[in-house]
Amino acid sequence: MKKFFLSLSITLCLINLNAQNIRDTTILAPVISASYAVQLPLLDMAKTFGVNSNIGVNGGVKLANNWQIELEGTFLFSKNIKIGTLLDPIVTSDRQIIANDGGPANIEVYERGITGCVNLGRVFPVIGPNPNSGLIAKFGLGFIRHKIRIENQEYLVPQLDDENVIYFDRLTLGVMTKQYFGYQHLGNNNLTNFHVGIEFIQGFTKGMRDYQIDLEGPYNEHRLDFMIGLRVGWIFPVYRKAPAC
Repeated sequence: MKKFFLSLSITLCLINLNAQNIRDTTILAPVISASYAVQLPLLDMAKTFGVNSNIGVNGGVKLANNWQIELEGTFLFSKNIKIGTLLDPIVTSDRQIIANDGGPANIEVYERGITGCVNLGRVFPVIGPNPNSGLIAKFGLGFIRHKIRIENQEYLVPQLDDENVIYFDRLTLGVMTKQYFGYQHLGNNNLTNFHVGIEFIQGFTKGMRDYQIDLEGPYNEHRLDFMIGLRVGWIFPVYRKAPAC
């Protein structure tokens, strides 16, 4: 019986300290997050694409001094392509693309892209349920890659096979910087953990193709691919157990 009460006391003590760690003090904890953003392209990005969606995942650590370090990757996608003349070289006079069987082909074009970066941020606990929550500012450095994906869903079009589609795709690559300002919430009960904020992306990119058919020349100019968006995410913190009493 004494062993039972001793074990119970130690367990309650650990639970109490664990609660105090999140409620009353700043803690060190690994954090994993999944997020979604709606982004508005600016400058050169806006000449090629419209509003896009962006899905992101990141993993890192929140330090006891409320600094946060993360590795982040995102996937951006959209059907909003603004280059109306992209496929003109293979379009007939009645604005159709002819497939191998002589009928019209069903061609779809999409925006596809990825980013990867390292983020450094700081939580400012001016609001929130505990000193681990509050306003957050993050700054990132990494890369961005995007292109136009062309899909032939129903018919085979030789001009758009895997070998030739690269002459239309506007492949772009470059360095990216990012700023994020918002609110990060780590709940006392470890059930409600999220962040929401405004994100600014600056891509210093370059066209990566020696030749694009519709341009009748290379696609290699330097670009400024900027975006602004609203990002929301769910956080999965991994709290360490408090030391024993």
